[in-house]
Amino acid sequence: MDDIIHNEAREECLHRCGLKSTRTRKLVLDALYRHGGVLTAEDIYQELIGQGQGINFSTVYRILEMFTAKELTEKHYLPDSRKYGFSLRAMGHRHRLICLKCRRIVEIDHCPLAGFEAELAEKTQFDIVGHNLEWYGYCPECRGLAPCGEDKTIKTAKEE
Repeated sequence: MDDIIHNEAREECLHRCGLKSTRTRKLVLDALYRHGGVLTAEDIYQELIGQGQGINFSTVYRILEMFTAKELTEKHYLPDSRKYGFSLRAMGHRHRLICLKCRRIVEIDHCPLAGFEAELAEKTQFDIVGHNLEWYGYCPECRGLAPCGEDKTIKTAKEE
């Protein structure tokens, strides 16, 4: 897909979530799509102001909260900054690493909790329908250990 979501695709995405397609919603959606990681409301606001867009911080934040309520985005607590970040919702069962510096998301291919989830469901008699697992830390690039552009797919020892 292109760096910027095509106008029709943005509108369809918003309509599918039961939202009107407005200029500001499309701008926020584009910023999330371009980055591909976790952005705070402040990050998006600063990017849009830098592009010359007339938008208020409160508008950006309300749009992000609305997107989250409609399950278009996911909200992540960023413990280092004590802020919340937002990313486009990934479809399906996901596990990820989130870099606290650059906020890149690295998806984990294997579910390390499958056995534990079944055991937990049996012990508690819960009908578990899903879970969310995120690890926070610093990627090799932000720690100065690896050049940018390396493959970011993580394989667990079980898969190798």
